[in-house]
Amino acid sequence: YVCEVHEFQSWRAATRRERLLAKVIAPPRFAAWWTGFVADLLRLRSAADGGAAVVAHVNRSISQDKPYNELASALISTNGKAGRSPEVGFLLGDNAEPMAMASVTSQVFMGVRISCAQCHNHPFDVWTRRDFYAMAAYFGSYQNRHPSRTNHTVSKRRMDNCDIEPHLSAHP
Repeated sequence: YVCEVHEFQSWRAATRRERLLAKVIAPPRFAAWWTGFVADLLRLRSAADGGAAVVAHVNRSISQDKPYNELASALISTNGKAGRSPEVGFLLGDNAEPMAMASVTSQVFMGVRISCAQCHNHPFDVWTRRDFYAMAAYFGSYQNRHPSRTNHTVSKRRMDNCDIEPHLSAHP
């Protein structure tokens, strides 16, 4: 990093800021840094089944300026084989277990912890047990077809006769 400081100091003062920004956001450095940040944020585990593929997918998405809402939507609503659909790695990080996915997804994408509502209504917030299980019901439609194999497939189950309707309490 000392070399970078010396390089920065060698630039004309009037252009230092612009040159530094151009250097910092230049690919692949920008995408690599943000990939690490987003992978940590999303709790992506490169050693988990499909983990390396989903981290590479996040890197490509950042490199291609894919909007975050599109990336998030794809991670939450995907299905398929880990080798063919890299987004599946997000679900396989918690083995597509509905209760874990409800907790993780609410914390990662909504910034709230609703996991205590699995046992009781949240004591300090508006989340109820119904909210938690409604969120888990969405992920309950996923199944890990081959939990003992390394090439996992995650698919949506048919939910034609599901009694739980998706519902989240309205926040004030």
